[in-house]
Amino acid sequence: MTDADFDEYEAKEAQRFPGALYGSPSHIRLDWLNAFDAALATKDEEAIQRCIEQRPYLAQYITPSTGHHGIWLFPKQQIALHQPNGSPGKIPDFLAVARNSDGYTWWIIELKRADVQFANRKADAFSPAANKALVQCTSYLNQFDRYVDTVRSMTGVKEIVRPKSVLLLIGDSRHETPGQTSMRGNVNESLSDRLQVVSYDRIRRHLQSDLGYRRRNRDFEEVAT
Repeated sequence: MTDADFDEYEAKEAQRFPGALYGSPSHIRLDWLNAFDAALATKDEEAIQRCIEQRPYLAQYITPSTGHHGIWLFPKQQIALHQPNGSPGKIPDFLAVARNSDGYTWWIIELKRADVQFANRKADAFSPAANKALVQCTSYLNQFDRYVDTVRSMTGVKEIVRPKSVLLLIGDSRHETPGQTSMRGNVNESLSDRLQVVSYDRIRRHLQSDLGYRRRNRDFEEVAT
């Protein structure tokens, strides 16, 4: 494939899901790791959100069984309105769709702070942030289970189907105790069809691996983003 052919292919892929942010392995740049670490250090979910919006391919590192294909992100799409009974509207941080050998798989991605772990320090209960996140994640999937046509209408994304699960990004496995890591793993095993709790360090590790591979093979543009 010539450079021109590749550019044409990437342009078509970027428009596959109109309105989405498209991320491709070809977008990876040298400054991404520093930018990601800086966003985590702010202890601010919105800073992490902006970092991923500017570098959508980062989200591919947490989607299971998708290889190094592209990913499309729809940030902050409202999937349910505020209800008269006081129930809040539902706005996931990202709706994501990624390609694998079976076609396209949809996910919900919810972001929480990197400095707060999923389990409390004693690893005998969920942290307050995790409890809040679990309620949110459950409500998102319930909305799709019951009202997927409403979600399509509200988002304007006619291709969307019920997501495979929610990917909850919270905490940093480098700073977990063994008990906290075990609790997170147990939750993932028991709720794998609805929820996966992922540490931000998974993104760091996969990004570091890709950066190292590209440096070794000189297949890398040192362009800041």
